Amino acid sequence: MSREASGKSDGLLKGDDDADAFAEGIITLWSNLVTMIGMEMRERGTSREELLGMLTMLHETNEETVKSPRARAAASRHLMAVYRVFAER
Repeated sequence: MSREASGKSDGLLKGDDDADAFAEGIITLWSNLVTMIGMEMRERGTSREELLGMLTMLHETNEETVKSPRARAAASRHLMAVYRVFAER
């Protein structure tokens, strides 16, 4: 049986608080990556409208595919912050 299947995590995650912090960290990393990709796209000539459309599509996809309501809400908040940055630029 694998360590994951047996519930053992080598001390990486212990309890709900650590799992929540881990999930928030992953979502933050994801939104930072989306921001960096968006900045690169804008520098290479992608229009603001096209980029905002892509971010809207990503949001809609997340709403349909992310199972956890808390993770979905956190991802939505982070993505909205990214959207606002590009909408104002």
